[in-house]
Amino acid sequence: MNTVLTLLLGLTVGILVGLFGIGGGVVLVPALVYLLGYDQHLAQGTSLFILLPPIGLGALRQYWKNGQVDVRAGIDCAIGFLVGGYLGGRIAVPLPSMVLRVIFACFLILSAILLWRKSHSGSAGDPAEDPETQTCRPLLWHLALVLVASCCGVAAGIVGVGGGALLVPSLGLLFGFSQHRAQGTSLVALIPPTSLLAFLSYARAGYVRWEAGVLLIPGVFFGGILGGRQARRFDPERMRQIFAGLMIALGMWQLFTTWRP
Repeated sequence: MNTVLTLLLGLTVGILVGLFGIGGGVVLVPALVYLLGYDQHLAQGTSLFILLPPIGLGALRQYWKNGQVDVRAGIDCAIGFLVGGYLGGRIAVPLPSMVLRVIFACFLILSAILLWRKSHSGSAGDPAEDPETQTCRPLLWHLALVLVASCCGVAAGIVGVGGGALLVPSLGLLFGFSQHRAQGTSLVALIPPTSLLAFLSYARAGYVRWEAGVLLIPGVFFGGILGGRQARRFDPERMRQIFAGLMIALGMWQLFTTWRP
C-alpha cells in the first residue's frame, strides 16, 4: 500500500512542479510526514534526494517551447542555490525535529505571502521578454540575483525543498519577471544537482529513505511533463493565488499539528 501511495504522491508532486515551477518539496515534505509517518528530518532529506536527477526537465521543456525561460538568470539562480543550500543543510541537521517543523511551516507561510503580494501588484499579462534585454543586463543585476538565490537556497536547505517556492515570487517582486517566466526560469535551477551539498548534509546524518526516493522520482518526472503542458492554460494571477492558498493551508496545518497537545 505504501508503494502505491508513494508512486501516486510522486505523480501529484510532479504535476505541481510543472504547474507552478517549484521543486515540489513544499507539498512532498508534509505529505511524507503526515501520510507516510516520516520524521521531519527524514522527509526533508528524502525530498532533497529526488531533486538530484533532472526531474524538472520535462516541465522545463514545456516552458521552453512557450518562450518562458531565461537561461542566463536560471544559471545565476543555480549558483546561488548550490552555495545557499550547503549552508542551509548544515544549519538544519542539528536542529530538533519540532523546531524544524515550525521553521518549515513559517517558510510556507512566508512564501505564500510573497506570492500573494505579487498577485495583487497589478502586473498584467505575461509577455515574452526581448532577448536583447537579457544580454544587456549589468553585472550588478546578476550579482544581486545570485545573492537572492543564495538566500532562497539557505532557506531551501534548512527546510529540504528545491527553493522555487521562494525564488518564483522573488523573481517577480524583485526582478520584474512575469509569473510564467519566473516559473520556467526557476526550473532551470532545478536541472543541475544544486541541492547536492544540502543533500549530503542530511545523508551523512542518515536522514534519507532511499527506496522511497527511487519510487518518487519517475512520478515527479512524468507528472512535471503533464503539469507543464497545462500551465499555459491557466491565468497567471489565478495560478499565484492557488499556489499561495495551498502553501498557507499547509503551513497553518503544520503549525497546528506541531503545537497541539
